[in-house]
Amino acid sequence: MANAAILSIGDELVSGLTVNTNAGWIAAQLAQIGISVQEHVAVPDSLQAVAAAIRRFTGRVSVLLISGGLGPTEDDVTRAALADAAGQPLEQDAEALAGIEAFFRRLNRVMAPSNRLQALRPATAKTLPNSCGTAPGICMRVGRTEIFAMPGVPKEMKVMFEQAVLPELRANAPVAGRVSRVIKFNTYGVGESAIGQIIADLMKRGTNPTVGTTVYDGLVSVRVYASGSAQEVETMILEKTAQINERLGPLIFSTGDVSLSNVVGDLLTEKKQTVATAESCTGGLLAQRLTDIPGSSRYFLRGWIPYANNAKIADLQVDSDLLDRHGAVSEPVAAVLAENAGRIAGADWGIGITGIAGPDGGTLDKPVGLVYIGLASRSRVQVRRCQFAGDRNGVRLRAADMAMSLLRLAMLDLDADAVFKI
Repeated sequence: MANAAILSIGDELVSGLTVNTNAGWIAAQLAQIGISVQEHVAVPDSLQAVAAAIRRFTGRVSVLLISGGLGPTEDDVTRAALADAAGQPLEQDAEALAGIEAFFRRLNRVMAPSNRLQALRPATAKTLPNSCGTAPGICMRVGRTEIFAMPGVPKEMKVMFEQAVLPELRANAPVAGRVSRVIKFNTYGVGESAIGQIIADLMKRGTNPTVGTTVYDGLVSVRVYASGSAQEVETMILEKTAQINERLGPLIFSTGDVSLSNVVGDLLTEKKQTVATAESCTGGLLAQRLTDIPGSSRYFLRGWIPYANNAKIADLQVDSDLLDRHGAVSEPVAAVLAENAGRIAGADWGIGITGIAGPDGGTLDKPVGLVYIGLASRSRVQVRRCQFAGDRNGVRLRAADMAMSLLRLAMLDLDADAVFKI
């Protein structure tokens, strides 16, 4: 099996100011084509440190993946370090320079002289096109080690890897022997411990595939990690997918990296339905999540942030007597916010959110983290009382995700109480 090392370059990575997400992503991609990663290393923006790391890996691994240090500034040293480690001069690549110049022309911007540095490469290297930015990648062989240098910007790195690096790796190191694959199932609405109980027998250690859970901002993901021959892995993944789908059912809203807002947007688009929101404690976060998706104007009609009571009265026609009797954070107010948001906007669905995000404002009857979420169709209004843990941002995030989850289940004609009661 081919083996690899991943070299990440940047002072911000070494200091901890920036989390190194590139290395994990690259390792996952390599595992899927049968390339085993031996080591992840991060070094600062130092010519000597980068060149030394390249020399250390040259000859030890068959593939070295580098991210970072290809920009136009003085601290971008990857090109020079590659040339130093290989004992070669830097040469300007005319085709790469033309591509950089074309990039600036498309933006109607004047190219700084320093950007010409990005067209330099070691004499025996070739450049890799960057369709998202100005920094070309570099590909070269030193001894038995094939080296690929990519930008550090995650989006640019991922696109370059998929478009230019992955085809080279597949051509020169086709899948053979053992490969690995990870599949992730995303759920919302039930805690990690409850999910763990449902799939406890699937999570036994020392098995292949292995099954585990992770939590991020209230979303619980189930990961299946399988290794073996390509056919064995495919069979194991299919078997575990069937088992997990059977156990968790509609709690699963997506697989992979598909977000809840993407799933809800796709459902609204598929059903040709629309939504409007009235958010108090979430302050427009739900509307932002729904409109993060390109093309969301097809289904998102309008959003209000009636934070103050007078805004609830003036903009969403909440009766002042209702606020006096029940308070802003209450089931009746959430119901009226949802119903009136949908009615005023002319939407198929209205969502109303009111709660206490904290850190202050809680009482014994209405503690911090209490949120009421109203969901109104054209014929029915339902309200869910939620008690979320976490800080202010955590409560708001969980409230927005719960609102989207309730909308998803309603569009699928599923009873949220039945789905969440496990």
